[in-house]
Amino acid sequence: MVVLTWKAGSKFLDEKGPAIAVFLFLTFMSWILFWPGGVNNNMVVGKESEGLKYKKIKASYSESAADLMRYNEEIFSHSLSILDTKKYYCLMAYYFSSDHAGSAPPTAVLRYESLCDIFSEAAAMVDSYAERLNGWGGFYPELHGFTLQARGKEREIGPFLTFEECLRVTGRLRGQGEEVSNCMPYGHSAGQPAFGGLLASQG
Repeated sequence: MVVLTWKAGSKFLDEKGPAIAVFLFLTFMSWILFWPGGVNNNMVVGKESEGLKYKKIKASYSESAADLMRYNEEIFSHSLSILDTKKYYCLMAYYFSSDHAGSAPPTAVLRYESLCDIFSEAAAMVDSYAERLNGWGGFYPELHGFTLQARGKEREIGPFLTFEECLRVTGRLRGQGEEVSNCMPYGHSAGQPAFGGLLASQG
């Protein structure tokens, strides 16, 4: 009996293992993204050595994101709202477009693919932050952001270095039928101070 149960369990894991792994990972990512307190920045930029943090960020996101963490850790930490949202929607797009999802509605597949593409563009903007901020010779812009309604919760997305970049992302999201606020100085939508003083302290 035990042997038969073991064989049945092994067969189930062989067939469904990848799907279960993807599902559990997506559930974990969703919990991180939409937990009321938001992502815990110390999970990523804790008290490790700078070299170790750099390697982890480079492996998890990109070399440019790691450069931003090194240049301005505070802006990098908040930019995780963009980077992690991109990662989440791209994983969802992969899951729903794969055989693991079964007969997923075509509309769901298209939605997640579109959101993956939109936030990939936003993440590419983040990848440019370190070089742009470092090359502006002490001049720093007013950062902008917006709020995204997802799964019944409001999530602040940003910062964006220019109003135009923020406007481009919100415009694309609205075009897909997503609920987003207008672009505004970053932090204002959540009742937090904007980053003007923090940016001015750099360089």
